[in-house]
Amino acid sequence: MGMEELHSNLISKLGSEEINVLLKLYYNKSNLTIDLDKSDFDDDVLQNLLDKNLISTNIDDGESVLSLSDEGLNICGTVMFKRISDNKTGLDKKLQELPARAIACLVNRVMWRDIVKKESGYIDEITKPYALDESMWYERVLLKDDRIVKLLGKFYDTLEDFDLIQKIDNTIWCSPEVENFLKDKYKNIMDLSWVEEDSLKYYYFFYVYAQDQKNLIDFSGNGQQFRSMFYEGDSIPQDYWFSSNNSDPRTLLSLLGLSEKRVIDFLERMQQIDIVNERYYPLTSFSFFSEDDKIFVIRDIKAYMDFITNKFLKSIVDSLINN
Repeated sequence: MGMEELHSNLISKLGSEEINVLLKLYYNKSNLTIDLDKSDFDDDVLQNLLDKNLISTNIDDGESVLSLSDEGLNICGTVMFKRISDNKTGLDKKLQELPARAIACLVNRVMWRDIVKKESGYIDEITKPYALDESMWYERVLLKDDRIVKLLGKFYDTLEDFDLIQKIDNTIWCSPEVENFLKDKYKNIMDLSWVEEDSLKYYYFFYVYAQDQKNLIDFSGNGQQFRSMFYEGDSIPQDYWFSSNNSDPRTLLSLLGLSEKRVIDFLERMQQIDIVNERYYPLTSFSFFSEDDKIFVIRDIKAYMDFITNKFLKSIVDSLINN
């Protein structure tokens, strides 16, 4: 009898609560342990899993800790492979109702990045600025379009309907088997062209540009709605993507592979329609370009955000969801 058959026989003898406990441990990939004293698992279920050597307990810093055994890990993988196989036809039918390019983009560029669900919907939880030696995740700007946020939520709901993901404490957990299945399914569908990638990078830059000079922005009037995008009390804002304290934005331009001349051209275009004003600030910490004392101060934040959204983001999302 092969290992797969042995696992299948063992799974068939497990109750649903036992499988649920195993999967809760399995989904939490970053920490495959749960404090036994604080868990709400049924004692009889835990004892059954201990007797079957699928979980183990140990003492860590004076606390009883519950974790998966190697056999428990293997069982969880087999369970997820079987769920994918059993639901493939129904899942494929549901996924055909969603825009393929947009879903491919989510699978290849956006998911697996600590996406969580809160009352306002699925959002990107960023808790610290990116260090210079980390890659720039410019695709996150897609989540600035509500249509992508709603589509991501619908996609997660579809996966949840087939028990392929689980929501634990408002966090979306997905097994490696499901992640690999989705990546393989959408690997041959083009998500973003290089032109679209470039456009998202410019949006990323201009968004950071506004963040890094937020103290110079007038948020009165219609601009008030954008204040929360740049201010979150004393903590690092959730949407803060890059810290100018680490490097001047010319370095960000270089990391993103963008043209300083094109950036200035766009700013000069915005200046012509009174969105920004060119100013000279000798020895300023806000210098952005080769002329160390020149910056473009945002005078109309609403018009500025509308400009970069329409110029660099909206048409890409239009294309993703309509093709």
